[in-house]
Amino acid sequence: MKPVLKVAIVAGGYLLAFLMASGAVALHAALTSESGAQDSGGMSAFGDLVLFVAVFGAVALVPTGAAFFFLLSKKKRPNQALEPTRGSSLDSYQQQEKD
Repeated sequence: MKPVLKVAIVAGGYLLAFLMASGAVALHAALTSESGAQDSGGMSAFGDLVLFVAVFGAVALVPTGAAFFFLLSKKKRPNQALEPTRGSSLDSYQQQEKD
């Protein structure tokens, strides 16, 4: 899969999460009574913010998982920097103790 397609999939997922969160807030606003929202506008706005963040966060887990999958699914190459070397100082120290 080309890298441009991977980026498009992840960006599209975040766009979808944004649209779903906006839709959830719009639906909540349409179903909420006007008198209660006008009496305490600040609390109503904060509730809408919490709803937006919760829906966006839940839906955004999918593109975030896809991004991690794309980043970590490269072919594994042996990392020689992390392999222990022969004749290291610890090996020579253990050899001196045996003698």
